[in-house]
Formats: sequence, structure tokens, C-alpha cells
Amino acid sequence: MTDQDAKALIKEMRDLKMLIILQMLNAGVRQRQLATALGVSEATMSRMLPKGLVGKTGKAAGGGEE
Repeated sequence: MTDQDAKALIKEMRDLKMLIILQMLNAGVRQRQLATALGVSEATMSRMLPKGLVGKTGKAAGGGEE
């Protein structure tokens, strides 16, 4: 595996991780729970997410329940 292949694989894995995080938020898992599961602080979890994505309830904005 070349260095370029390894970098592409790492990027794809990071993208998949973010997709799973966003799906979990949409399903109602709280940001605090995700941070604990990932072994990171809540502040780090907040920095991983786009601004305005998670509302005060911890759910992804515009997702889930209607």
C-alpha cells in the first residue's frame, strides 16, 4: 500500500465515522453519550460537528421526530 493509498483510506474511514455520528445524533443519541463512547471530551465532540448542527436538545437540527 502506497502512502497515497493509506491517506485515502484514512480519509474514507474518517468520513464513515462522521456519517455514523450524524446518524446517531439524528436517532436521538445525545452528544454527551457520543463523546463518552468515543473517549473524547464534550468540547472535542462539539468541535467535530458543523456549527448549528446540534440544537439545545442534543439532536441533529431538522432530523428525527416530526
